[in-house]
Amino acid sequence: MKPKKPYTAVFCIKLMRAISHAKARRTRDYPVFRFQLSGFGNPHRGSRDAPNSLRPSACFVRPCSRATHIWLVGLGILLLMIFLPACTSTSARVRQAVSLYYAGDYPQAEQTLAPLIKKPNKNYVLNNCRYGSCALAAGNIRHAEQAFLSAQRVMSTVNTNTGSRVLGAVVVYEGVKVWKGQPFERAMAYYYLGLIFLIKGEYHNARAAFQNSLFRLRQYANPKKHLPAAQRYARIESNFALGYFGLGICYLKLGHPHLAKANFQRAEQLAPAISPVVQKMYQPGTNTLVFVDYGMGPRRRARGWYGEQTIFTPTPEMAGPIPPIYAWDNSRPIQGISDSSMVDTLALAQDKRWLTMDTIREAKAVVGTGLMIGGAAVAANGANHNNAAELGGGLGAAALGALLAASSHADTRYWQMLPRTVYVIPAALPRGDNHIHVQVDGVSNQPFQVNITGKKYQVLYIRLP
Repeated sequence: MKPKKPYTAVFCIKLMRAISHAKARRTRDYPVFRFQLSGFGNPHRGSRDAPNSLRPSACFVRPCSRATHIWLVGLGILLLMIFLPACTSTSARVRQAVSLYYAGDYPQAEQTLAPLIKKPNKNYVLNNCRYGSCALAAGNIRHAEQAFLSAQRVMSTVNTNTGSRVLGAVVVYEGVKVWKGQPFERAMAYYYLGLIFLIKGEYHNARAAFQNSLFRLRQYANPKKHLPAAQRYARIESNFALGYFGLGICYLKLGHPHLAKANFQRAEQLAPAISPVVQKMYQPGTNTLVFVDYGMGPRRRARGWYGEQTIFTPTPEMAGPIPPIYAWDNSRPIQGISDSSMVDTLALAQDKRWLTMDTIREAKAVVGTGLMIGGAAVAANGANHNNAAELGGGLGAAALGALLAASSHADTRYWQMLPRTVYVIPAALPRGDNHIHVQVDGVSNQPFQVNITGKKYQVLYIRLP
């Protein structure tokens, strides 16, 4: 899949080139700047046959008073600083789908996102993850599988963000890159794909998906900040308990008890409270496994003078502890599952091991601020000494600094449908019709019917609003 060309990035790059190559000339003792942008937004790329309305034209700043000129340049800088961060805005369709999702109208949320998942743009992976969450919650397993497979194919591709997208991310705005998510978001995407294969009984495929969720993490431990970023971290094993637990299930069903035991033990080491859940996996008669999504995952926000830093909120301390879960089968309580939480996405989003560290934005913010301060000083000196060249150079440097600082705004796209936690409930259900009912912190689902026949192992999924 080749994402569409980032036209916003191309425009901004051309604008920066025009500013850097602008030639000042004196008219009535005041500088006049000539800018020309050619080929942008024109399907004929500046050919002579292009319609007049589409031909690239030169734009001239007419001679004016020095005060007016300074105000115009300042206004242009302000517009650039407003325009670039606006690239982070979420579409109205996505906002509507998120609202429907948290209102519990999963089919309508799925339908709202459907037109977005085929568009090969920078949000292709993110929109497929969003759509997959909605389809899974709506019970549309086939569509959820297709969406997460599509997302996984791009996530595993190493040369997606290359060429103009890398240049645009460094020079203009990192949001022009194809979204692949933070490491914890990628791990959750692989988990959902593994869960879908578990529901379908395809244990080999589920094993591969859960294995992919356990990629190595970056441990940022080297205090020597002068070293390159690649030398300031070490590769360490994943602490994603949910992935290890999923692997344990797969190996248990594939007839590899030793591998199943090793993965279950690793999951228990990372989340000791789930020991009763692991023990129930080995109990005779356990024939049903219920995965329950609950709560709202972390939300990504920008901070800093220019929004060059990102944070995920709320923290686990702000949100409070994960509440216990209760479940009933035909009004009979299912015991030993109250502490069956396998993951806390809020905690993962605060752990540097689960984040991609990027210092380019902060460097651009510092350099941009320096250029603005220095350019303003030079321009003021030129104005005081009636030096048009110095005034123009100072204003140009200030404008370039403002553009660079504005381009340091962080990419704040994130997967809004992630839950705070995932509960896993093993149960031994009798043959015949069973009605499963779960409740967390006063929030419950409508009881749904499960028919147990023979020895078929049932894997179910519930999303609590």
